[in-house]
Amino acid sequence: MDPWRAASPGGTLVGEHAADTSYFCIADGDGNAISFIHSLSASFGSGVVAGETGITLNNRAGRGFSLDEGHPNVIMPGKRTMHTLNAYVACREGRPWLVGGGTPGGDQQRQWNVQVLASVLDHGMGLQEAVDAPRWSSFPGTDPANLEQPMVVRVEARVPESVIQGLRDRGHVVQVLGPWSGGGAVQLIQIDPSGVLRGASDPRAGGLALGW
Repeated sequence: MDPWRAASPGGTLVGEHAADTSYFCIADGDGNAISFIHSLSASFGSGVVAGETGITLNNRAGRGFSLDEGHPNVIMPGKRTMHTLNAYVACREGRPWLVGGGTPGGDQQRQWNVQVLASVLDHGMGLQEAVDAPRWSSFPGTDPANLEQPMVVRVEARVPESVIQGLRDRGHVVQVLGPWSGGGAVQLIQIDPSGVLRGASDPRAGGLALGW
């Protein structure tokens, strides 16, 4: 891998479909915290409801596997389908300190979460500042629905032009999106050792940071 040149896609992954994901994080005054993500993977998941519970089962196997013999992603024992769900709890001294991530967005989830974590941990940004920061993503990834599309780096227009040109100089195809159109719905909670809770919610989506 050459950090100064855009990489060429390698390997073979093939497939189809579209998705829906929900996420929330919660912390309380006793130091308990949860980071929860759930995805049906397609609009109605597998189309199967668990008994009389009303709970729709997800469609990860249907999304990532194929029933066609000879297909690279044909379902068989020992194989695992693609899985993009990503939620975390970061701890300090064994106690929850930062709860979050969990944004819907397929392969972009991990990319956006790493960017937010780097903004907080490496650059000292406040929670909302980190969530608001200009966002980028490399597309496509492992999602069978997108694999045949051309490789592109998507960046929000708030990214400095010098950075965008630097990516192009390295051979990347860059797609400049609207100032807040990079995607994602990141939610964060920071638990201060004093017990104070701080929250942040992504303005790119319909989330909410709420305390009571």
